[in-house]
Amino acid sequence: MSADALTDRIYQTLADAFGYRTFRPYQEEIVRALLDRRDVFAVMPTGGGKSLCYQLPALLTPGVCVVVSPLLSLMKDQVDAAQKNGICAATLNSTTSLAELRDIYASADRRTLDLLYVSPERFNTPRFQEFLKSVELGFFAVDEAHCISQWGHNFRADYLELGQIADLFPNCPIAAFTATATDRVSEDVQTLLKLRDPFCVRASFDRPNLFYQIAYKEDFDRQLLDFLREMPDESGVVYRSTRKNVEKTAEFLRKQGFKAEAYHAGLTDAERARVQDAFANDETPIVVATVAFGMGIDKSNVRFVVHGDLPKDVESYYQETGRAGRDGAPARCLLVYGYQDIAIHRSFLDDYQDPEARDAASRRLNEMVAFAEKDGCRRANFLRYFGETYIPPNFNADENGSDAADAASPESASKSGCGCGGCDYCVGSVRRVDATVDAQKALSAMQRTGNAFGVGHIVDVLIGARTEKIERFGHDRLPTFGVGADRDKTYWRYLISALLTQGIAELDPTKNFPIPRVTRLGWDVMRGQRSVKIVERPTGKKKKTTSRRSGGSSTLSTAGGASVSFNSASANPYSKSSLSPRDRRLFEELRALRLQIAKDENVPPYAVFSDKTLVDMTYLKPETDGEFLDVSGVGVKKLENYGYEFMQAIRKFLEENPK
Repeated sequence: MSADALTDRIYQTLADAFGYRTFRPYQEEIVRALLDRRDVFAVMPTGGGKSLCYQLPALLTPGVCVVVSPLLSLMKDQVDAAQKNGICAATLNSTTSLAELRDIYASADRRTLDLLYVSPERFNTPRFQEFLKSVELGFFAVDEAHCISQWGHNFRADYLELGQIADLFPNCPIAAFTATATDRVSEDVQTLLKLRDPFCVRASFDRPNLFYQIAYKEDFDRQLLDFLREMPDESGVVYRSTRKNVEKTAEFLRKQGFKAEAYHAGLTDAERARVQDAFANDETPIVVATVAFGMGIDKSNVRFVVHGDLPKDVESYYQETGRAGRDGAPARCLLVYGYQDIAIHRSFLDDYQDPEARDAASRRLNEMVAFAEKDGCRRANFLRYFGETYIPPNFNADENGSDAADAASPESASKSGCGCGGCDYCVGSVRRVDATVDAQKALSAMQRTGNAFGVGHIVDVLIGARTEKIERFGHDRLPTFGVGADRDKTYWRYLISALLTQGIAELDPTKNFPIPRVTRLGWDVMRGQRSVKIVERPTGKKKKTTSRRSGGSSTLSTAGGASVSFNSASANPYSKSSLSPRDRRLFEELRALRLQIAKDENVPPYAVFSDKTLVDMTYLKPETDGEFLDVSGVGVKKLENYGYEFMQAIRKFLEENPK
């Protein structure tokens, strides 16, 4: 086949099967590499279109293409979506019946099966490997490939056995995909999978449609309620670190009038499946969960992700926030954390038996704390962690007189308040204040107590608390006793946490309990040779919590003490918030039709059409087959299956609601 003919066939398949006329960044290059029978290693952000990178070449490659994926629910969702696009796809797992197994084997023998999704455990069975040797294979795609590396944030031992693929099927290309991988993890994946001169892609980790906010934890229930009032009727996930907090937060939201469900490992398999299905089918818009929830979710219209506690590392945080806005429409990510979160994570480090693994986990936690408390553009800090330099929108080196790295630096952002425009720092809601005097007070309290007591005790000394412990050690007679009585405990914990992050204080590594001590930089502060600036924390004043139904204004105090205004309509044309009131009614009618079809076909609504497609359909209001195919995300198969019903709904709406 000539190069021009191949290009025509690739783009025709893209339009017919997936409903797109153009590729996202790097998709076309990956597709062509697989068609050229090359191994591939691709690091692409969540929502970057990884599945299309192997689904499209599977349609153009003879033989069955095997996709190794970690979770049954994720495989089911992807198979449902692939089948809706006219792709012959199946999944083979522990729930597969004997009749279904025979159909899968027969389809593979007839060479009509395009995609076969399996778990790593299934691939590792000798019987399945013998089956693969008996059929024509296209290529292997390993999803969530970071799971093979012990340096990754979600290591799975069964993934290690996937190194057999190159030995058992030496002539079959292997494509490895992940949404998050440091340089070390990337090298590990390529080595362990034995990739042969792979075509490597490291797409930008930037998710421009996500708005990042970080707030210091004062009253999480109030802060969460303020946030959700700004996201009415939207779908999202609230992560908490413990089962107890999951249940508590879910119950609180239900009492405030929200439809919310709890999800954690303590529930039965049936209950977890029920919650996950209700979320996927838009029946339960909010799920409060531990991090056990989300990896198997392919839901495209998640509009927010809230972390009510500090994540264990930056990779996990990136992966979890990446579950928002997979359809490319605007979404918000809020992190609310406090010093107590750090202490809890540090206590978990004792569970590690391997000293090297414990040190690695401790390092990743320190990096997460540093990210949460770091000044400057959140997006730039995020990308800097993954080795990227963020270039602000419309940056012009000639006009600015500096390079892109300088423009995105914390110093530049703190002075100008400009940057990505997609985080609380860059929209001007975060302020930095001088805290040198208070820092001297806290450091003095550490030093005068011998650098031998925990943060809680240091805070009690500063506020002048009359505890038994303080009186027993005579710390009520210290000059620093009560010098911070004008501030509350939360402030002093926040300040000490900031001092730890900036290296002005450190946790004594020789102690089993987190004991802060003064560093060399801290002595410079105490001598007046160095100043200390911190992100201003909220006032801490209590705000009356009212129910969702009571109405009223709502603002979210960020780590800078100011409210954040997020205009999703201006951020992305595919936002339903950008629709006129009349078009919003049409959108809701189309969404109701989508839900009914999804229920009838027993698939998630987004397998029928994404919210992004419905918004585009609302704008275009197609009335002919050709116009319907112009809608983003509509291919030939979906035109055949759903075109008539949706165009009928649009015609009826226009007749009943003329301009």
